[in-house]
Amino acid sequence: MKQVFINLIKNGMDAMEDGGCITLTAKKEKGDIVIQVEDEGCGMNEETLQRIGEPFYTTKAKGTGLGLMVTYKIVNDHNGKIEVDSEEGKGTVFRLLFPLG
Repeated sequence: MKQVFINLIKNGMDAMEDGGCITLTAKKEKGDIVIQVEDEGCGMNEETLQRIGEPFYTTKAKGTGLGLMVTYKIVNDHNGKIEVDSEEGKGTVFRLLFPLG
């Protein structure tokens, strides 16, 4: 799980070239633990949203396209799921949902 947070926070930092905040929250919601990682970065367009988590897909000049793929695999291995909400120019929110019990 440590790698999941490293990947999401690093991606958020990379998306905020002019600075900004990354907010992490955790709460219980409808039988799940929900951990949210929100950045104030550049956001993603619809095409990118459809492809995130794909092996070797990256929007970074020096990226490998493996960070989010690994993140999705780790969350899945913990019986969790990831929801992503993003708007260009307004940032991105990753919601990690893990069942209680």
